[in-house]
Formats: sequence, structure tokens, C-alpha cells
Amino acid sequence: MAGPIEMGTGTRSMLMPARNRSLRFSTTEIRHLILGTVLVTAAGVSFLIGNAFSPLSLIVATVIFAMGFILHELAHKYVAQRYGLWAEFRVNTMGVILTAISVVSPLKFIAPGAVVISGFADKDRMGWTAVAGPIVNIVITISLLVTVPVLGSTSIGLAVLYGAAINAFLALFNLIPFAIFDGRKVYVWNRRYWAILFIVALVLTAYTYILLGL
Repeated sequence: MAGPIEMGTGTRSMLMPARNRSLRFSTTEIRHLILGTVLVTAAGVSFLIGNAFSPLSLIVATVIFAMGFILHELAHKYVAQRYGLWAEFRVNTMGVILTAISVVSPLKFIAPGAVVISGFADKDRMGWTAVAGPIVNIVITISLLVTVPVLGSTSIGLAVLYGAAINAFLALFNLIPFAIFDGRKVYVWNRRYWAILFIVALVLTAYTYILLGL
């Protein structure tokens, strides 16, 4: 779930407003999204090993993990397409290998691919495109945490808490301000926004991990 990769970006926007605001997918992108979703979900479910979960709670956790990944990538894609950019998700070989290893390893690297972007866009447009993914994971985390007290210490409640922890971790992980991560683009674009989101993601990750006793 590395940040969106911009191709052919420039300092000036040469784009006309996108007329079609609906998401557009190619067959190739759908295949890549399915593979990425399976890998990320498997890596997330590996957190649950050693805990007693009912079949229903496992389904709940699996859905939350999958949605956290899919909505993160679709957020990048949606914003980019709104700006008139070509944007599609693609897995990459190294990301697939490292995410697959995360399924059986205590160390997690959950980034099977990224949304590839092509077109000319200024720094603001690339910044908003990059920040969209982590914001989605933060919103999901907070929404799930609100439901945890209602569900109590049930198996489903624990599954939801794990889902919140995974989404918080995904937000924090993607906000790392280095290399191809979302955080690098957000940091270059607006350091204040990056700092606020990074601190929020860090607090949410620490809070959920403490609740889980990790």
C-alpha cells in the first residue's frame, strides 16, 4: 500500500476538469486489486492466530481488513481521477513477496502495490491524492473504536478492535515520510498536514495495541 506513483507529473497543471466523476476500472486493475486484497487480508488475519474467534468474528475481521485496503487504494484513485489523471492500482513483485512473507512473519510489511498515476499535475493535486488513503484508514479506525464499547468483550468486539488496530497501523505505515510511501508526498506538499495525521495515526496505533495487549 505504498503511495501513489506519479508518472509524468509537472509543476503546472495542464488538466481539464474531469467530466466523469465515477470510478473507472480496467480488467487488469481488477485482477491486481483482487491479488492485493487477498495478500493484505491474509497478513491482517495472521494477527489473529492464537486467539479464540468464532467463525462469524473471523468473517467480520476479514471484511474489515479487506475494506481497509480496498478503500485506501480507491481513495487515491478517486481523487486522482477527479483531477483528470489516469490512475490504476498495480501490484509489484517485491511488494507481493514482502506482503506474502508478512503472513507468516511477526514483522509486517503490508504493501503489495500502489496506485499508478499518469498525467500532469501540480504539487497540490498530488498532495491531496496521496493524503486521501491514510485519511480513509484513520476514519475507519475511529469509526470502529466507537463501536467497540457497544460490542463489549465479545469475540466480535475483539475482531473489530483488531480491525481498528490494522487500519491504524496501515495509516501510520503509509505516512512514513520516505521513499515511495504516501507520507513522503504529503510531507513535501504540506508538513503541517503530515505532522497532524502522523501524530493521530501514531496515537491510534498505540491506543489500539495497548487495548489488545500487544
